[in-house]
Amino acid sequence: MKLSIRAYILVGLILLQSFMIMFLTNNTILNLMGNIIIQFQYPYFMGIIINILGISAIICVFYMVHFLKKEKESIMKLNHSKEVIDALQGQKHDFINHLNLIAGLLQLKKSDKALEYIFKVSQRVEEVFSISKIENVEIAATLGRKCAIAQSKGIKVELDISSTLDHLYIDSIDLSQVLFNLIDNAIYELERCKEDDKVLTIDIQECEDECVIAIGNSYPILSDALYNKIFEKGYSTKEGSDHGYGLNIVKQFIQNNKGKIQVESYEGVGTIFTIFLPVKKKLATSN
Repeated sequence: MKLSIRAYILVGLILLQSFMIMFLTNNTILNLMGNIIIQFQYPYFMGIIINILGISAIICVFYMVHFLKKEKESIMKLNHSKEVIDALQGQKHDFINHLNLIAGLLQLKKSDKALEYIFKVSQRVEEVFSISKIENVEIAATLGRKCAIAQSKGIKVELDISSTLDHLYIDSIDLSQVLFNLIDNAIYELERCKEDDKVLTIDIQECEDECVIAIGNSYPILSDALYNKIFEKGYSTKEGSDHGYGLNIVKQFIQNNKGKIQVESYEGVGTIFTIFLPVKKKLATSN
């Protein structure tokens, strides 16, 4: 049994015990019950102390539940941090490979090829490091890890990020879960396709009162009839009975935070999921 489940069972037992103690030591309740319960005569001060202890136990239980929730969030953040470390290690490996290739081209006196390769790599690095604009650690970690996974599978990743995502109403853990599901689905579909050019696009922009996040994959092309169906619980293109819940959960997260999500699909472009989220108004700063 998981530690969190055992902790919640303990919390429930403490609550039950506290209510029973308060019930049995409360003279008013015992008087109302009449002869049904044998009345135990406690000194007045003892009854007060026991009731205070019971109330204190209930308050402690609420703090325990709060700490359990915080611990769960901390574990999720730690997992995201581990993903960041994995992504950085992968980038270090790629960086060394790039340097070795450039050194080999220079040794072969093919400086033009080496220069062309440097420009190509620097452009890709600039796109990847646009994630560093995001000030929210959990979301940046999710994007960084998923982009690294996509590239390792031969998928080209195109990034266009101009928002820091630091003043959204939606919880960062919830938004990470949304992005996790959408990007995972995009990678899954692109992996299966037989097209030569597999492209994953991530576009994050900010307007006056909302943030717009678009996740696109160049394959497949959806029919208009599927635009709403894919958000239904249980609908999935994946094999097995444990699929078909990700997009439904995504839609619920977005709607619960007063946002909206839409899907569009075009020939030559692919399928694009666009999320609209309200943002907190920034305070004007005086010069």
